[in-house]
Amino acid sequence: MFRKFFKPKSFQYKCNECGEIHSGAPSFSFAHPVYVFDVPEEEQASRVRITEDLCRIEPAPNDADQDVIYCIRCILEIPIKGSDAPFTWGIWVTQSKESFDKYIDTFDSDQTALQSFGWLAVNMPYYKATKEGEPLVHLECDVHFGPQGQRPKIYLWENTHALAVHQHRGLTWRKAVEIATFVNH
Repeated sequence: MFRKFFKPKSFQYKCNECGEIHSGAPSFSFAHPVYVFDVPEEEQASRVRITEDLCRIEPAPNDADQDVIYCIRCILEIPIKGSDAPFTWGIWVTQSKESFDKYIDTFDSDQTALQSFGWLAVNMPYYKATKEGEPLVHLECDVHFGPQGQRPKIYLWENTHALAVHQHRGLTWRKAVEIATFVNH
C-alpha cells in the first residue's frame, strides 16, 4: 500500500567535501579497460586498438602464450533506493572473439535477443579487489545487448562482493552519496 503512494525522487545531495549540491544520479566511466595499462607505453600504438566502444589488445610479439584481449564498453547500473534513476558506471568487459565479432556485426540492428559472458575489465574506485592480491577485474557478468546503437548493460553474477551485492540489492541513498563523494574527491 505504501509503495502505491511513494514516488521516487531525483537524486541530489550536498557534498561534505566541497559543499556543493550535486544533482542527478551519479554517473562515472572509464576511458580504457585495465589491460591497456599492462602494455608498455612504447608498445601501445602498435598493440592497442581502441575506440569509445571497442578495444582489442594484441599480445606481446615474444609472448606466444598470451591471447588477444577483446573488450567492449558497457553500462553497469545500480539501483538507488528511493531514487528515480540508478547509479551508473560506464565500464569495460572482456568478450570472446566470437562475441566481440557478433557485437560488431550486429551493432546497426536490434541486439536485444543477444547475450554473452564477460569479465569486468576495470578497477573501480571505492570497490576493493575480490581477494587480497587479486584485481577487481575478476568479477563474472552477463552482457545483455540492447536496441540499435545502445551500449549493452551488464549484470554481475550473484556473489558476496560488495559491487555485486549493491547491483542486486540496490544502494541506500546514504551509501550512494558516500560512493559518489569518494569517487568525486
